[in-house]
Amino acid sequence: MLYVTIVMYNKKLSDVITRYSANKLLTRHGEKTRIIVIDNSDRDFINEDEDSLSEFVARHGILYIKSGENIGLSRAYNKALEVALHDSSDHRNDFLMFLDDDTDLTYDYMREVYKAYRSPKINEHNINIITGLIESNGLPMSPMKKFGFIYRKSNCIRRPGVYSDICCISSGMAVRLDALVKVGGFDESLFLDMVDYTLMYNLSRHDLNKMLVVNSRIEQNFSGRQTQDKRTALRRYKIYKKDFMRYSEITGKGRLYGMLHLIKRRISLDIKTK
Repeated sequence: MLYVTIVMYNKKLSDVITRYSANKLLTRHGEKTRIIVIDNSDRDFINEDEDSLSEFVARHGILYIKSGENIGLSRAYNKALEVALHDSSDHRNDFLMFLDDDTDLTYDYMREVYKAYRSPKINEHNINIITGLIESNGLPMSPMKKFGFIYRKSNCIRRPGVYSDICCISSGMAVRLDALVKVGGFDESLFLDMVDYTLMYNLSRHDLNKMLVVNSRIEQNFSGRQTQDKRTALRRYKIYKKDFMRYSEITGKGRLYGMLHLIKRRISLDIKTK
């Protein structure tokens, strides 16, 4: 089974582009796919698509979980993992795919991930992660050879293939359930940022970071980098600051590395915002 989880935050279902690709996947491969929606929207957020949501969920047997508050990305992913593990009859061969509500993911991309998950080669080569070629604003962003202090195109993987001990962002990736169990899922001390890179680090530590990059591309928007309002950007920066320092601690990069990276990011924030 390929489980697909979509994490929503203060967004109407009709605005979640991924919903339509997921719906198409269910229509064509419903016997081997299942969708889990984790809604992290605030309690006072009014979703004008409640009727549409109820109809969509009922028609496809989607597992819809409303958190009632923003519990963060790590906890949301772990909720989806818990549901998938309970539902799955084969943790060794089933995968969990992760999508955010700002991921512009085409059906072609999702189909390529599905084909890879169903291929016998996925087990023959001991592959635990499937992802594609992720871009942002026309630039390659993921996968990459390692998390870079400074962005360099040369650090990014540009061709499909099988790789070991590389990094990828969570949006659009699928991970073997058994591998997620072995590393204890996602680190819930991280609220929103560096969740994926910490997982990559833990998978590498357990010799589980073998990745298939499929020949398909998606465009990823990073909402925290789009705003030009300084107050909003500073609130987002505070979350990133805490998570990045925790990531630096977990991975052994150290406090100095974390502080230098954050200084660079804060300077960039001040230049881009009013």
